[in-house]
Amino acid sequence: MTDLAVDYAIGAAINSVQSFADLGLVAPYQEPYVPYGVEVDASDGLIYGHGFPITALRWGVISQADRDLLKTYCPGKSVIVYVRVRDDDWVFSYCKAAMIWQPENPPSNGSIFDFSIILRIQENYGASLP
Repeated sequence: MTDLAVDYAIGAAINSVQSFADLGLVAPYQEPYVPYGVEVDASDGLIYGHGFPITALRWGVISQADRDLLKTYCPGKSVIVYVRVRDDDWVFSYCKAAMIWQPENPPSNGSIFDFSIILRIQENYGASLP
């Protein structure tokens, strides 16, 4: 387990957020935090960002047990969760997010390769809990 596992966190409610380390999860690689979902070309020549901020958590390899633990938070295609991830300034912040389950590779010897989940940030609470 890496030291970053104490920084990333997840919970079904804001008052039940637990670090990945406490849950026994390995820290993910976090994709860049994008402050909007889509870029729109406007008639004035400017580009505007619309939609929710988005990021993804990616594991090069994750155990089936860790995958199953994450699936308890998102038993369907998507769900609202509370997470601590890096924000646009690359600072760890608590957020309310839509967790979107991605298609995954079949397990191989108890592990899943190139596993990821997408997070659409709905509210960013900052570095401390609200």
